[in-house]
Amino acid sequence: MRGRWLFAAIFACVVTAFTIAPLTPNSALARTELPITEIRWFNYSPEDSWQPIQFIVPDRNTAKSAGSRKLRLYDVHIAKMFEISHFLCDRDRASEGYNWSYQAENGNIEMGRFKISCNLARSIAKAYGLGKPEITVIRRSFNLKNGRPSFALEKYSIPTFNIAKNRVVQWRDFVQKLTPIPDNSGANQANSIFPAINIFRQIKGKTRVPVFLPSILPLSNTQQVDFDVQAGAHGYIVGMYLGKGCRAGACYFGTIEAKRNEPFSPPSQLPQDTYRSVELAGGFRGIYFNNCGAYCTAFVEWQRLGVLYRVTRRNARQQEVVQIANSALQAGQR
Repeated sequence: MRGRWLFAAIFACVVTAFTIAPLTPNSALARTELPITEIRWFNYSPEDSWQPIQFIVPDRNTAKSAGSRKLRLYDVHIAKMFEISHFLCDRDRASEGYNWSYQAENGNIEMGRFKISCNLARSIAKAYGLGKPEITVIRRSFNLKNGRPSFALEKYSIPTFNIAKNRVVQWRDFVQKLTPIPDNSGANQANSIFPAINIFRQIKGKTRVPVFLPSILPLSNTQQVDFDVQAGAHGYIVGMYLGKGCRAGACYFGTIEAKRNEPFSPPSQLPQDTYRSVELAGGFRGIYFNNCGAYCTAFVEWQRLGVLYRVTRRNARQQEVVQIANSALQAGQR
């Protein structure tokens, strides 16, 4: 119960903290509210001419109306990315632009990647004009003077674009032609069959908790993965390593775990962490967080009948660990 209460309280605070205030009727973003899960600016190397920013929203359907019969949430989100790009470009004249990762459903759905140059952002701002500023919260990740990573929740007063009346159709046409850049990160790599039957044989009879194992792994070839299975009365853990017999940190790939009477992990104090609610297969509510140190580990946790289930993967995207968790839930109890 303590873990569930903590999770609910944190989720409520996160959603509240990143809710954008209402704007003026003349703005493209005129609406009652525009909920934003997180805007995260990776400003580790300020001298880089292009810097990545994540734009994550809770909405599953970004094609629905944004408080106007002519504007969709998708149109509004793209406008917001351009407004922030224009604002940051004016603050840093040496910047060439920003690489945006646009994600829906609290990060579960990849909407596309957009490369917005400062020249393009300035030309769009000039074409539409600037309206009343709005306060926007951005989570900026950066390095301290000693080289250690840190972050800050920073509030910026960012002017909105005047996309109103006859310019709404013009903006929608522009957004329609704005094609996401190809994703070469490997997020769309092929899936491989997870050896669930073999793994289950090593767990069966050793634990009293229901066993959930995925059917697939988002990896091109599972033959390079070595599995280390441990099980006890109150749970099990399947360690996954790249390289036969290797158990060193450099070989660590991820884990699939279960433990009875274990609460949700509390928000970590590490400076690069993300912690938010996600929806999993079957309507299960879970949490996702990303723990970073020498490398990053992505986590997804959910609870069922007093058992905490956890999937982790090294240097993974949210979509990848959620895919493993969903595969386990959809496969059902072994």
